[in-house]
Amino acid sequence: MIAEKGWQVTVIGDEKGKIAKALNACFLPRAYGFANGKLVWLQKEPKIGVVGVLEEFLKVVKGEQRAAQVLNSWSAEMREKVWGKTVVGLTKGGAKQ
Repeated sequence: MIAEKGWQVTVIGDEKGKIAKALNACFLPRAYGFANGKLVWLQKEPKIGVVGVLEEFLKVVKGEQRAAQVLNSWSAEMREKVWGKTVVGLTKGGAKQ
């Protein structure tokens, strides 16, 4: 989805904690969001999952409405992968006979 929209996202692992130490992280793991080389978002709550991190970051860089659209599209794709097109179609249009 991100690649299809032409967005570039870089994920950096910090297994040894060097970046967290340099950024003075108060809890681990902590996520940081950068846009155009600038820190634009940081995780403030320690117990949010990956989807929550993505949602909060997208709200900052793309706006609340666009973040909701991206996550809704992503969740629809995941439902289709797990349940298949037939079941997903039933949930969209009601029971088909």
